[in-house]
Amino acid sequence: MVFKDLNRPLILVTIGLMCSLSAWANLNFIKDNSLFQSPSDVQALKAAPPESPDEWKQIIGKHQSWDQLIDYDSAKYKTNYTFNPDLEEFIKKQLSLYRPDFTSVVVLDNETGHILAAVDYARAKNVFGRDLAFTTTHPAASIFKIVTASDLLENTHIKTDTEFHFSGRSTTLYRSQLKEPSNRRWVRTLDLQQAFATSNNVIFGRTAIENLTPAGLKKMAEKFGFNKKILEGVNLSPSVFNIAQDQYNLAEFSSGLNTQTVMSPVHGAVIGSVMANGGIFRYPVVIKSVEGIQDKKIIYPPIKKDELVLTPQVADDLRTLAMGTITNGTARSSFRRSKYLLNKLEIGGKTGSITGGEPRGKRDWFVSYAKLLEDKSDKGISICVMIVNQKKWYIKSPLLAKNIMEYYYSTLYPQKK
Repeated sequence: MVFKDLNRPLILVTIGLMCSLSAWANLNFIKDNSLFQSPSDVQALKAAPPESPDEWKQIIGKHQSWDQLIDYDSAKYKTNYTFNPDLEEFIKKQLSLYRPDFTSVVVLDNETGHILAAVDYARAKNVFGRDLAFTTTHPAASIFKIVTASDLLENTHIKTDTEFHFSGRSTTLYRSQLKEPSNRRWVRTLDLQQAFATSNNVIFGRTAIENLTPAGLKKMAEKFGFNKKILEGVNLSPSVFNIAQDQYNLAEFSSGLNTQTVMSPVHGAVIGSVMANGGIFRYPVVIKSVEGIQDKKIIYPPIKKDELVLTPQVADDLRTLAMGTITNGTARSSFRRSKYLLNKLEIGGKTGSITGGEPRGKRDWFVSYAKLLEDKSDKGISICVMIVNQKKWYIKSPLLAKNIMEYYYSTLYPQKK
């Protein structure tokens, strides 16, 4: 039996179950955070919330699970989450082996939108948690090139094999690089697929100036979930994309070379699923149900309808770009020895790196998807790995994602079938 009044379960979920998460700048995500299971912990945090990243580092991952049993309005309820314990345990073992400074890993079932794993790790305290996965304090970096490429393919004449000229380093974005190269001696040529695979800032920045508009890019970003609520039951702040104020700003935003565009690892996994699902935006789910202990009444959180955000042709082209990242792009070194995996799965992804955000450090992103080539019924999984490196690197994000793909398809998928 389902409650007719949907406000009641939302109150249950929001107040009694989970964390109130928002931007680090406001420090609100620590307040009312039910990950702190002791009432004294909660009251202490409300009275004196953390004021510095160092204090925050001591708190992240303090509690390893969300409450399943809660009391509300003189009744007891049980929450059933979408997390897969075996998958989360494997991810924890991987993180314990490599021990990056900070890590957040989110795995999404593309067919259902269920969040199968949301695991954070902090090296200094050697603890696990979930806070980073559900916070939008992280510059999106070149992950945003997925959005820019979609806008180019959907709304301009540009195709995957359209060629572009550039000069200078591909990782920089000087104003001089955004003009037509005058010295042909140093000019190089790449098509869109190669530019995406190698994450070329110059080509994406210059092409955006010549073909896109600030309003149009913002519209495409919002189709991909920026500036809107994407998850029910958790007060997850929206990922942020601002409209560009001038041409150079448009180049920065289009290439991802800025710290103003921020997102959560949960959102990163959703973006991966848009690529895998043929351009369908499927809202993620973290709570399968809430049931009363005494009366066994079942409460399901409201599920939003899927949205088609890309045409089928553009979605196919976007997957072509994403697969190039794996075969001859920035993630190639992590997958080149996995011939069996590449022959069995269709894998696509996008890397990104930038310094900034909270916790402070250089972010190493990998947003990806994987699905079986021969089994058309398999919609696959999407994985977002975000590693924050402070002094040195311990593992690359694509390699961690590859290990998760191997485990899922060797161990968990056969059980699912």
